[in-house]
Amino acid sequence: MERRNEFIGHRIAKERFEAVEAILYEYVLAGNGLILRAHREEFTVSAPLVFREIKGLPTAFVGIRWHKPKVPSRVWDEICRHAQTSNFKENFREELYLIYWDSERCAWQWSTSSRDRTYASTIADDRRPEYSEACIEIHTHPDGAYQFSTADDRDESGKFRIFGIIADVHDNPKIRLRCGVYDHLLPIPFSWIGTLPSGVVDLNEVEALLEMIL
Repeated sequence: MERRNEFIGHRIAKERFEAVEAILYEYVLAGNGLILRAHREEFTVSAPLVFREIKGLPTAFVGIRWHKPKVPSRVWDEICRHAQTSNFKENFREELYLIYWDSERCAWQWSTSSRDRTYASTIADDRRPEYSEACIEIHTHPDGAYQFSTADDRDESGKFRIFGIIADVHDNPKIRLRCGVYDHLLPIPFSWIGTLPSGVVDLNEVEALLEMIL
């Protein structure tokens, strides 16, 4: 009988790199813990849910394996520059950016895609064609707002893409990323998707370093 792929898979790791078989995502028990894996056209993500040594099992890859080139620094530089120049610090309103692979140009592109912009909120315009094509969705936050909000959690749950926030856009910008895999929202370092623009701080990386020191 032909085996049908499950929507949500449960596996024990046999090798470091294995193809994702589940339709949505799969849980993998490996030598380095419990790993959540999912695949889409642009990338495959393998993110740890629990880090724990399990003897007798191979260590699974942790990170993002890109099926396209990593997003170049040019894209991030342009987004940061647009965030700084598109509105004044005194009249700040959140802005949302979509990053998507343009198959005709064979290159990464970005566009703004905001509706109902206010000082502390915005929402993506899902009527635009770029919205369905995007694999990365970033929006700005007011100065000092370094965490995803409860509204962000609500809006980003149920989707499979990378999400991010950029705070303090006019002065020492700070960025935080996470990968949304349907009902999971998992923090990831910026290095998984590209090279950090000059002068921008990766909040997840800073917090991970502090946790190691303290």
